[in-house]
Amino acid sequence: MTTSPFQVPVVQTRYAKVLVEVFSDYGLNVQSVLEEAGLPSDLFSNANDFVPSESVKRLIYLTSSQLGTARFTDLLALAFRQRIIPQVLIQFQCYETIGDALLNINTIFSNDSPGSRVILKQEYGQNWFCRYADYEDSGKFVWSETFAIIYIIELVSLLTHQRWQPTQIKVQSKTTEIIEAVVPKSCQLYVEHDCASVLIPDEVLRTPIFISSKVLAPKPQLIEWHTSFTDSVFEVLLPYVKEHSLTIELAADLLNYSVRTLQRKLKEEHTSFRNIRDSLILSSACELMEAGHSLTYISTQLGFANISHFSRAFKRISGYHPKFIVARLSRKLR
Repeated sequence: MTTSPFQVPVVQTRYAKVLVEVFSDYGLNVQSVLEEAGLPSDLFSNANDFVPSESVKRLIYLTSSQLGTARFTDLLALAFRQRIIPQVLIQFQCYETIGDALLNINTIFSNDSPGSRVILKQEYGQNWFCRYADYEDSGKFVWSETFAIIYIIELVSLLTHQRWQPTQIKVQSKTTEIIEAVVPKSCQLYVEHDCASVLIPDEVLRTPIFISSKVLAPKPQLIEWHTSFTDSVFEVLLPYVKEHSLTIELAADLLNYSVRTLQRKLKEEHTSFRNIRDSLILSSACELMEAGHSLTYISTQLGFANISHFSRAFKRISGYHPKFIVARLSRKLR
């Protein structure tokens, strides 16, 4: 299995919106959930295509604690079945059987969720639907595995047109209590493996693919993800520069890297976090100016102590005083 060494794990913003909407219907405070998970506070209005997958993992973990395992897993399965998986089903239509599609599952998911690492792996004559992730001994990781297992179950159920249930599951975690709550008691669970995987029987793999228009969502616009690590980091961090004093520590946390690793990866592309932050500030400042906001408002939004600090930073980055840019924009609008 090959993956890009500079890929930033992300989830489409529309999927994060679905999850937050579903959870908020059960009484959770939206702004509180967004803040605690590290998702953009303007999630429902910003135009960015992707959010960091790390923030979605936090969303899952925090919400599961508040709603309880049984209610949360039911809601998650419902969200997958009715609103998330139908968005990707159209990519399965070009394959004759489920087995054909699963042999190409990494390509399907790379279009839908860049950074995902999934394959169909054969082992001792058995076929396993595998999802790879960097292991960490934490409750958040256990829930991210549960998230993946529920997704696989719901995907296979929609493709087979039945309430399909697995008979064998492997996980990276050391415990299976949460996953036990979502699978039949007869399902065999194995711990401490190199990936989370679900056994897919041969009869499922041979099943022809037929997707009813009733469950098929309209064809989504194909979003081209950046191959450059620098461009990817810029795109992911853009919503956050308007609501935080964006430090390298916060950026590394959002991207799920150590500060040193983030610095090294940027250096390999001949740039630095300061260069990216400057570009983010310039882009966001110009966008806010075009929207007609005052310089005082903009400086506050971008995390500067006062307008003087913002003006000096803007001039250092762009070569122009922000008042000059505002004046030019004003002349254009006349």
